[in-house]
Amino acid sequence: MREKLTILNAFIHDVATGTWLSTLLLLTLLHQESRKPAWTAAAGLVPPLEAKFLWLTWISLGVIVATGVVRLLTWKVFGWTGDIETSRIKLLKTKHALLGVVFTAGTVYQVMLVAR
Repeated sequence: MREKLTILNAFIHDVATGTWLSTLLLLTLLHQESRKPAWTAAAGLVPPLEAKFLWLTWISLGVIVATGVVRLLTWKVFGWTGDIETSRIKLLKTKHALLGVVFTAGTVYQVMLVAR
């Protein structure tokens, strides 16, 4: 049962990551497109849409962090040992350092995008 919950947690973590990236892209496109003259009549729709998708980005980021903590606590479920464990830990640290930079930059960008 624990293994199934670990796999479900990993899936939710990955879906939340995709959702966060997608909504950030959507907010960027919404800002770019809404500046065009064709959007003048629909300009009133942009702020409520932006607010809804901004909430979705923050919720997704919260889910990413929460499920990431669970992943951190349950990584030994799959029984990695020896050289595989050492290599995997090194790769995971590198990946998460890189993703930390990406998520920090994305979050700063998100805040700047909405603050305009």
